[in-house]
Amino acid sequence: MPSFAHLSDVHIGAFRQPVLQNLVVDAFNKAMDLCLQKRVDFIIISGDLFDSNIPDMGLLNSAVKKMAEVKEKGVPFYVIYGSHDFSPTQTSIIDILQSANLFTKVTEGKMEEGKLRLKFTTDERTNVKLCGISGRRRGIEKEYYEMLDRQSLEREKGFKIFVLHGALSEYMPEHLVEAESMPVSNLPKGFAYYACGHLHEKLLNRERRFNVAYPGTLFGTDFTDMERSAKGQERGFFIVNFSDTVENIEFVPISICGYDLREYNANGKNSVRVQKDLSEIVQNIEPGGKIVLLKAAGEMSGGKTSDIEFQQFKRLLKLKGALEVLFNYHKLSSKEYTSVKVASEDIHEIEERLFKENIETVRVSDPKLKAQSGIKLSKDVLRVLEQGKLENEGKATHESRVVGDSIEALGIREDFG
Repeated sequence: MPSFAHLSDVHIGAFRQPVLQNLVVDAFNKAMDLCLQKRVDFIIISGDLFDSNIPDMGLLNSAVKKMAEVKEKGVPFYVIYGSHDFSPTQTSIIDILQSANLFTKVTEGKMEEGKLRLKFTTDERTNVKLCGISGRRRGIEKEYYEMLDRQSLEREKGFKIFVLHGALSEYMPEHLVEAESMPVSNLPKGFAYYACGHLHEKLLNRERRFNVAYPGTLFGTDFTDMERSAKGQERGFFIVNFSDTVENIEFVPISICGYDLREYNANGKNSVRVQKDLSEIVQNIEPGGKIVLLKAAGEMSGGKTSDIEFQQFKRLLKLKGALEVLFNYHKLSSKEYTSVKVASEDIHEIEERLFKENIETVRVSDPKLKAQSGIKLSKDVLRVLEQGKLENEGKATHESRVVGDSIEALGIREDFG
């Protein structure tokens, strides 16, 4: 019986820490090895294979070597852009790898009479027909679904797979209900399988034979992802066996390291007590071969959050053999020092907190610039503005790229790809 693998949200290059960067690549390599062992006929990657459109060259080299090994053994890749590895102003690494015949994008289409008409890509070995729409920042891809010629896709005969990168309202986890999403009615009907990406946790819904599948991330991109892993969230990918219809969907777990999560409530305790308590917790951790996650929250009765020697805890745990140590203490505060509003080692949490505290003080008329949507837009633009010059990139080219990406992040202009 033929089969295919469905992966998403690998995010190669997501971390600053070399250990975590390598673990992401290790998870991907392990997934590729399992695909070969299970003799899948092809592999779908539904967005965000990379964490940026131009990833670190060393990490890219490792991933490309493994993909080339898989491709040489007769297993093709079918991909779309995710919201991270797409750029409207320059060639993405996804385009380069397609030009090198490493994989095939399944997003070919064109606008005709105000309708977006997608073209199917047919897998030579199985005759499976694939098409899809890539992800964009801020869910801008929703505009394409509104223009999509669904009828022509629905009329097509055969075993069809639709590949997408975005959240569907009906299948959102409870903790993400406020995130940007679109209704499932935007999708063309009658496809055997909907290979989804963007959500970082496993989700499979088979109501009315409507196979909507999110494999989630293989490893993660931040503290929250790893916290969920530590609490039992499985990481991995799907393998789908099929004939004329989907016969079986198997989740293949990927585990490359252990976790040790410790949560501490500092409410009503002064900084001296908090330091002492956390020191005892750290002393009792056996971190060998694990990622240690230390989460502290609450309002201290006295002292400053800076009195807590988190870096000392990190050094000790590293000496004891921890693979990496991450802290989350942006909800730790002090009654005596209310002006100290942001305390965290995770730069993304610092950004989130600062934008959240200040966005309502700015007077704007556009609702997209307010509340959670405004916070997300601010973070998207910041991601663009913090991009450095690429090797051998001239000043004018760099400025043009940043301006173009900023325009796209703001949703002012968009090109289909």
